Amino acid sequence: MAPPRYGDASPSSLPAGIGFLPVLSANLLPLVGVLWFGWNPETLLAVYALELLLLFPLSGVKALFAGRPPTLSREGGVLSRSESDLVDKRGSVTIHDRLPPVYPRNVPFATAVVGGGAWVGVFLLAPLSEVVSVLDVLARPEAVVSVAALVVGQVGETAAAFLRGDRYAERSPYALVEIPARQAMFLACFLFVVVLGGATVTLAAFVLVKLLFEWSGFRADRGGGGRLTGWLAGPDSEATREVLDVPDGRPAAEIDVDRRAVVAAAVWRAVTTTGPFYVTMAAMVWIGGTAFVAEEASLAVWVGFGLFGLALLGFMLAGDVVEDTLASGWLTYRRFGGRLVAHDRLTGKPQWAAAVGDFRDAEVVATRPTDRYLGTRTIAATVGRGDDETERAFGPVADAERVVEAFDLPVESTTLPPLDRRFVWAAVASVVLTAVGVVTVVVTPLGPSTSWLLALFLFPAFAIVPKGFWTLAHS
Repeated sequence: MAPPRYGDASPSSLPAGIGFLPVLSANLLPLVGVLWFGWNPETLLAVYALELLLLFPLSGVKALFAGRPPTLSREGGVLSRSESDLVDKRGSVTIHDRLPPVYPRNVPFATAVVGGGAWVGVFLLAPLSEVVSVLDVLARPEAVVSVAALVVGQVGETAAAFLRGDRYAERSPYALVEIPARQAMFLACFLFVVVLGGATVTLAAFVLVKLLFEWSGFRADRGGGGRLTGWLAGPDSEATREVLDVPDGRPAAEIDVDRRAVVAAAVWRAVTTTGPFYVTMAAMVWIGGTAFVAEEASLAVWVGFGLFGLALLGFMLAGDVVEDTLASGWLTYRRFGGRLVAHDRLTGKPQWAAAVGDFRDAEVVATRPTDRYLGTRTIAATVGRGDDETERAFGPVADAERVVEAFDLPVESTTLPPLDRRFVWAAVASVVLTAVGVVTVVVTPLGPSTSWLLALFLFPAFAIVPKGFWTLAHS
């Protein structure tokens, strides 16, 4: 018998109550811990906090399959929208016939919710460390089994739901990432009520209330339910994408972007623009997590959280590179008579279209070092008027002259202006001097005892000076 494919099971064949059974069964284990193992409030607090932190990555996976486009407005949301050109991408990709299609435009939401979960973990572990040692809780086998069961229950529910054809077709990625964020807000407050209560009856009541939240979150994930469910789901999206006017027939000209240059530019941007902020964030997770998990952290704890911080840093940097690559790495510019269409080969969908001759203020982008090194060019131009005005980018492409000629772009020259080497060397010198200054202040007695924390918070600002010199080198 062939394995079930995505959409084989109809919605009526999988009632909501049946789909909730894995989550219900898993949530009964902490109740057993309260009634039979005599768990104190602190243990229950730690178990649910650990489960909540592990659910953030799972919600990021769910967000990849959301079929409704996100809105630009985020009024009333908990997690802010990740700024990325990928959010406007059209189309989807089928990874496996047993899974719903994955929408590349949702990748920024998946990466944002993982980063947000790391910050929630730091702020949740801070007060949690005042009442319980997380390491002591993890040393209890029944507590570890409860956390694992809670997570497995959520994963099982999600996996079963993927067999339903309409599972995420009408959901927005915002709604899917809002559910764990809002659960975290409520449970973080209610958990401290549990600590103050302390009685077994109070603990059992909390388990039942938490189960109610799980059910409401389950309903919110499916677009149904009452007021609590609606609050958990957060603001959903009613956005739709206009149909693009794409002429029929074979294109008169067809030019692909240089994917190697796209990846190189994505790496450069991640390292120089968002990378400094990610370093600070990963370091805070490392230092804060280590301090909050145990009063006297051992070397193993320091190393463990250090590796987690490095993994988080690598994930965020890789996320930015993947986003930029997915946004333009498979673009092909096609001309159909007087119409220009940017077509994405990965999703098989047109991304934008404009009339040839409507582009103005076109010029070669001179501040991309990857174009200088690889010999490619990126051309920026403005199209539209008033509210419809937007900037479009062509490239990076290997043959800029052909792009200008094929699409009648008003570009005088595709030659990059020479660099002012004085400012280039000033940028290099500022990086070296900043590194030497930080090491001197942090390592030597010249700086105060808290200088390493100050240097950590100011690390993103250190990149402003060399970037400023680099910009001046092109002016």
